[in-house]
Amino acid sequence: MKQISGAESENWSLRVEDNFTLIEYTGDISPEEGENIVEEWTPLISDANVDTHVLVLDADDHFDSKTFETLEQAGQLGLDHGVDRWAIVARRTKTMAIGSQLPDEIETHTTQDREDAFEWARQ
Repeated sequence: MKQISGAESENWSLRVEDNFTLIEYTGDISPEEGENIVEEWTPLISDANVDTHVLVLDADDHFDSKTFETLEQAGQLGLDHGVDRWAIVARRTKTMAIGSQLPDEIETHTTQDREDAFEWARQ
């Protein structure tokens, strides 16, 4: 995997690999931190080679209305930059909740297997 650039904190990391952005959550984040992640994500999805986003959620945080709003905004922002495919790696209830907040124009792939998501993203 070719890593282009990225950012990270104690609870998350963000980078571009091949044709997709990858955000991995390893701990709970606040709604404000979610907004900051979207800001860090914006320049990465501006790369013409990026058409897919992979979201790996390995955290137990509960989604509130602000989190759902941020997901909806991220989905629309991605579409505005040509990112119209999202792979979501999480427990089933989380994948359903995240997928329900994305615009209908986004093709989603839900799984509990990171490698499956990476393979799908590269197609």
